[in-house]
Amino acid sequence: MDVRRELDLINKHFRRHREVASEAVVWYEFLPLGSSSAGSIYDDVYDEGVKGSGGKSYGPGIALPVLLVSETEDQRRSIPEGRQVVQTIDMFIAIKDMREAGISTPWEYRYHLNDMFVYDGRYYQVFDYRVRGRLKDDVFVLIQGIEIYIHQEFTNDPGLPTLVSTNYPWPAQLPSLG
Repeated sequence: MDVRRELDLINKHFRRHREVASEAVVWYEFLPLGSSSAGSIYDDVYDEGVKGSGGKSYGPGIALPVLLVSETEDQRRSIPEGRQVVQTIDMFIAIKDMREAGISTPWEYRYHLNDMFVYDGRYYQVFDYRVRGRLKDDVFVLIQGIEIYIHQEFTNDPGLPTLVSTNYPWPAQLPSLG
């Protein structure tokens, strides 16, 4: 068995599946403390940002193709006493796709445990990051995320860089086939 050929075959089938499914997330990498002038700055006592200066910082959003996404809705009910419903998500992503998209060190879990991503209009914090399938190179990553509410998560923090989207109008008529 040639490991390189096996890995090329796996990536070929991943690419084919991705072209059919065309699922994607927007990934935000956490900028750690002291990483640069744009890194995260916390209050020494309270571990949160000081209003107007500092807090958790994230890099620009990166469109990242995923092979499989599975959402799990919260099993309990939202009740007047204040339970906040959150859902979880499981994702299956090819390491090759992460590298090509520009994610730094995708083979190392510790750098991504504070990352965030957006899927289907919901924001998620990385809960679990597992690199699997080590051949000549790593093959894929299993990621679990837990839903967060942005307005609660970024009190006194600069927050995520804004996403730019364009809503185009629907066409006046469908194209003809003849």
